[in-house]
Amino acid sequence: MYKRVQAAQARHQLATELMTYHMHRAVYDLANAPVRRLDEFCPHFDQFVSVPRDIVEADSCSAVVQMFDDLKLTKIWRIRRTTLARFVLLARKGYRDPPYHNWSHAFSVAHFTYLCLKNLRLDKCLTPLEYFSFLVASLCHDIDHRGTNNSFENSSGSALSGLYSSEGSVLERHHFSQTVCILNREGCNVFENLSEKEYSAVLDIIRDIILATDLAHHLKIKSEIDAVAESGPDWSKQQHRYLMLCLLMTASDLSDQTKVWKNTRQVAKLIYQEFFSLGDKEKSLGKQPAEGMDRDKADIPQLQVNFLNIIAAPVYKAMVKVWPAQCSVLTSQIDRNVSNWRIIGQKLSSGEVQRCDATIFESRLVPDDE
Repeated sequence: MYKRVQAAQARHQLATELMTYHMHRAVYDLANAPVRRLDEFCPHFDQFVSVPRDIVEADSCSAVVQMFDDLKLTKIWRIRRTTLARFVLLARKGYRDPPYHNWSHAFSVAHFTYLCLKNLRLDKCLTPLEYFSFLVASLCHDIDHRGTNNSFENSSGSALSGLYSSEGSVLERHHFSQTVCILNREGCNVFENLSEKEYSAVLDIIRDIILATDLAHHLKIKSEIDAVAESGPDWSKQQHRYLMLCLLMTASDLSDQTKVWKNTRQVAKLIYQEFFSLGDKEKSLGKQPAEGMDRDKADIPQLQVNFLNIIAAPVYKAMVKVWPAQCSVLTSQIDRNVSNWRIIGQKLSSGEVQRCDATIFESRLVPDDE
């Protein structure tokens, strides 16, 4: 027995050494990667018309590092290259692989946040700590997502609901907790040069931004956001900055809906794969899933039209109120995507495609944007 225990310990030590070596190697490679022109990652990288999902996943961590560089965050906050590399790699590792809520989603969301920070000149609007925290929060906002939702976590009595249900926003609080865990890992804290008071403030900002990704939270404060957007934010007021950060985080989270039709339809396929998998879990527990989660009942084109018109479009219309010149491209693309889903809905009604058929997501139904 003693020899078996020794052998098991030796195997564990070897496995740990192997993982440690590969992590050190990955950190070194990322920290020392050559600087590239941003448009080498994808066309129009720093513009709202760009499609970050076109960037190959192997380049995504390098792209994140260069977003930090381009925004001058590494220089202003004196972030060590190895610290930033280790943080980005561990953030990526923290994501599971459900069809939609994975690292590709996190990268796309962080990229849209980068676009907002740069193109909306948020350095002139937010405090330096808010500006820095926004990019970090967006990168980490869905860490360890399980492909479920808060309703399922609560109704199934999961371990997460046991930890966070009394406070609400179960998943979002877990994502924040995991973010803090990564920052607490040795050599991972990109905020290491902040004072204790500044770091405490940063954690509060990141928590608030991540909690803003709960759409239930967004809908609660939507009227306040709309009022500030309509009158124009007073950036000297902390509450106005908070509401605008919530708006921009929601916009980042939903930003796939503002991209060209090819991207939007492909992402919709991933979303419904995840939704239907969750619906199947609910059925196995004897529960009736919502229509959008039920593969036997979902009217995908109509669900998409409703979501875009009721949830997504108002977010970007509020942005247009504040930044009309920069953000009108977002609402224009949403309008085109709504029109395309309506065309597919008509083909569903005529019997050309079947409900929940994968062909709903094919380009032959509606040609991709030129």
